[in-house]
Amino acid sequence: MNLAFTGAAPRRAAGERSGVSTHAHTAELRVRRQSAGEPAADWLAEIRRFRAEVFYDRGRRPGFQVGDAEFDDPQDLDLDAFHLTAYVPDREELAACVRLAPPGAAARFQVREHLGEQAYTRLLAEIGADPASLFEAGRLVVAPWTRGRGLGARMVAAVMAAGQALGASIMLCTSGTDDGQDTLFGRLGWLPCPGTERYSAHYRDTVRVLAHRVSEGAYEFEAVAARLRRHLVDLPRAEATRVPL
Repeated sequence: MNLAFTGAAPRRAAGERSGVSTHAHTAELRVRRQSAGEPAADWLAEIRRFRAEVFYDRGRRPGFQVGDAEFDDPQDLDLDAFHLTAYVPDREELAACVRLAPPGAAARFQVREHLGEQAYTRLLAEIGADPASLFEAGRLVVAPWTRGRGLGARMVAAVMAAGQALGASIMLCTSGTDDGQDTLFGRLGWLPCPGTERYSAHYRDTVRVLAHRVSEGAYEFEAVAARLRRHLVDLPRAEATRVPL
């Protein structure tokens, strides 16, 4: 597979120009890492509840409800991963989150689980991925009350900036298609990998694998990604980081 952009040109949302949303700088990005050898931190438990409640979507995906009005989305891949969260001013609750898994967690990548071992190995060969610099983005979730502000695209730009700060050359992710998440990633230069579509009963959606070569930039959101990269240069050494999103 050629990652030199054989797909369609990315779409631009109304009110956005040169990669800057009309709502830019109205959120704070927090980047934290959960150590694999330690119990899940309280902040990770909050992220898992948030993801599950949004995924549940008023009963559309019942597997994310674990009790009466209780939600949880525990995944082993959360451990030793970087978690990016967004908060908006005057509202101290999660507005969005996305996860970045490093090469050391490749055995637990969702792409690997989605495709199976043979197809996963074949995909890496097709895209020329070096396992030592292959990262996986995932669990992009935006709260319903904040949608329409361009926050989802800025979170994708943020996880791309974090990946580059950590030495990524290629990034992968699994993405749903029914709600247009794959289209959102495409606006920032991610390409669908042919033959990777699978229907997931858990998500009630057709899921596909997307890939992005980091050197290609973030398309119309490159200005946002470049600004975030400057803030995240110390990420490999920092346990927690806060920057304007």
